[in-house]
Amino acid sequence: MSFILAKFNSGRHACRFGTGQPAMPHRTTSRMHDVSINLVAIYSRLVLEHMPGHDACARTGWGDLCPLAVVSEIEPLSTHRYGMRVDRVQAFVFAVTALGGFVLFRAASVFAHTTPSIYMVLLAILTIASSRFSIKLPNRPATVSISEVFIFALVLLFGPAPATLTVALDGLITSLTQQHRRLYRAFFNVAEPAISTWTAGTVFITLSQLPLLSQPPMGTPRLLLATISLAAVYFALNSGLTAVAIALESRASVFAIWRPTAVYLGVNFYAAASVAMLVTGNGAGLNWPTVGLIVPLMILSYVAFNESAARVDEANQHLKQVEHWYHSAVEMLAIAVDIKDQVTHGHIRRVQRHTIAVAKALGVTNDDELKAIESGSLLHDIGKLAVPDYVLNKPGALSPAEFEIIKLHATMGAKILGLVEFPYPVVPIVRHHHEWWNGAGYPDGLKGSNIPFGARILSVVDCFDALTSDRPYRPRLTDTVAIEMLRANSGIAYDPEVVEKFIELIPKLRKGDCEAQPQEHFVDAVVETGPVEAIGKPDDRSAIGPVGPFVETLIRDRLSGVAAAEACLFTLNSSGDHLVVAYATTGLDDRVRSTELPVGRGLSGWVAANRSTIRNSDPALDLRDLAGELGLGACTSTPVFALGELVGVLSVYVKKKNGFSDQDVRLVCSLGQEIGLKIARVDESPTSRVHVRPATLRPAGSPQRTLAAAAGE
Repeated sequence: MSFILAKFNSGRHACRFGTGQPAMPHRTTSRMHDVSINLVAIYSRLVLEHMPGHDACARTGWGDLCPLAVVSEIEPLSTHRYGMRVDRVQAFVFAVTALGGFVLFRAASVFAHTTPSIYMVLLAILTIASSRFSIKLPNRPATVSISEVFIFALVLLFGPAPATLTVALDGLITSLTQQHRRLYRAFFNVAEPAISTWTAGTVFITLSQLPLLSQPPMGTPRLLLATISLAAVYFALNSGLTAVAIALESRASVFAIWRPTAVYLGVNFYAAASVAMLVTGNGAGLNWPTVGLIVPLMILSYVAFNESAARVDEANQHLKQVEHWYHSAVEMLAIAVDIKDQVTHGHIRRVQRHTIAVAKALGVTNDDELKAIESGSLLHDIGKLAVPDYVLNKPGALSPAEFEIIKLHATMGAKILGLVEFPYPVVPIVRHHHEWWNGAGYPDGLKGSNIPFGARILSVVDCFDALTSDRPYRPRLTDTVAIEMLRANSGIAYDPEVVEKFIELIPKLRKGDCEAQPQEHFVDAVVETGPVEAIGKPDDRSAIGPVGPFVETLIRDRLSGVAAAEACLFTLNSSGDHLVVAYATTGLDDRVRSTELPVGRGLSGWVAANRSTIRNSDPALDLRDLAGELGLGACTSTPVFALGELVGVLSVYVKKKNGFSDQDVRLVCSLGQEIGLKIARVDESPTSRVHVRPATLRPAGSPQRTLAAAAGE
């Protein structure tokens, strides 16, 4: 069994930290010795020449040796700090290899006075052979191996010297068989396991007071203590030296590197020591019947466990695939909700990314809580499926009754998702993402820390993205203005801690938005399909072809009974995605001639998208500042159809607020119908008919919302 380094992955059955894949040897780099000052000097020069500082490794200086779980945590360093870090790693590797060289020299000296036996050679061969076969624990960042059984058996039967030389040879062979061989890897891969094995074996001999177990034992309690110490010392040195190497390179804490695999390594090493004691007959020695019995059992156990682990991995892969399909279905449902509410796919993706990032920055580490926040940020507005379109997409300010209907989406969303039975708490986030910090929110009036933490984060992120996105009723606000509005409502609508952390992260989040942006436009690409032909000449915004004189006369005559009325006839442009002014009455003509409204934006754009009339709405949604200059107070807009297809919008403006009576509205609708009939009669040829995509013009959202509305809807 090995520890955790992808960094020094030339060793034996190590596990790649964070992935559990074979990567780093439990015995890792070394060199042969420093008997004299000359040898030390030669070795030092060799190590330094092959250390990573001499490679063009861009990120950390260790190239592909960098552990996968640590790479993302490494921050860019200045040249000075990077050099200091490399110097520390070089010094550590040099110290380990120098000590390993001394240990190997001592082991070789002792072994020179030992007579090798057939069992010693057999155990050495089994150690090297079994080290090539390790098993990854399912869903755990560790692997297990039976090679330590034979290492410990060598220690118990023949002392630490043969075992030390065996693990050093094993580390060297492993290093030489790596695809990318580097000298400093080989040094460390030989030295570290040699140090661990020699020290652990020496402790065992000292505590047991036996030179080796081929002689009669002196008592089970003493052997038990010695065996536990053997496993503990081997574990501490093997895992500790490796963890220190990673920590020095990545600037992470040694404990953070060591902790994830410590339990599995400790149990594996103690089990290996116990089995080794049983193999050697509890001090009675080793014989061929024992070898013939134990080796096949170990091989059988390895094969059975390996097949079982493979089946578990296969099942886990299937579960991951099912989970991926599940999340895809959830996302498609969320996109459908956002299309209904005139929000692009990019909105939900941004909200999801930002919410998760803020949650992690605020210390959320629980996997279930993070998954709940991830799903809740996608589905927080699913309750809007139950809100009527005429309310959800109404231009202008919502009436109190309409706002009460909008508020139902939080409780309806919670009821809908309550049927799904999520394995993590999604429903509370969806239900309470419109609660206010001061208790003035809905639906339950929760206050302060009683609001679920995920809902507090989501409310801030969702509001900011709404404020900084283009909406049918207003252009996007700058980040600066939106930040000021968030701060103004901090402690009122929003958790102050969340607001400040989110504002701190905005530059980083915006950079992530730019990188992800190319994948966030497929909804818009779907709805913008097919060209349309304009009335009259496509590029002449003020012309309506041969019906122009009729329209002028008709509008002037029909609106004579409406006090101080002004009118605009908008027609679709050649691409069908904008309305342009085809005719305007005298008071508006010169000032609106260049006006262009996207379909779905403003009053007239909303009417074009929804194919329905709206009355007594705010003219500023179409005319902006001009409405105030002319003193206009109300607008009624109606779609214009020719041969059943939308060709434009007629909008009539008056000075009096709510100045359109029912009779006036009927008059405007009738006028729009007459204009459509005249266009249909004149444009009889197929080439002149207007072809509009009724199903592809998406409905607009409500054009008047304030910050409070952004937080409340």
